[in-house]
Formats: sequence, structure tokens, C-alpha cells
Amino acid sequence: EQREWIRDFFFREVMPVITPIGLDPSHPFPRVLN
Repeated sequence: EQREWIRDFFFREVMPVITPIGLDPSHPFPRVLN
């Protein structure tokens, strides 16, 4: 149950933050500081 919760949390909350929407020369990959 905990494993399922953390997997859902990751894909719902973390993945959108660490995944860039689009990359091009004028919009480089955002820096992840932590």
C-alpha cells in the first residue's frame, strides 16, 4: 500500500517538476538545485 502511494505521488507531484515541457536554444533545461 505504501509502495503504491509513493509511486502515485512521484508520478503526480515529482515527475512534472523534473520533466521539461520543451527544450530549445532559447529555453534551456531548468536547473534542479536540490
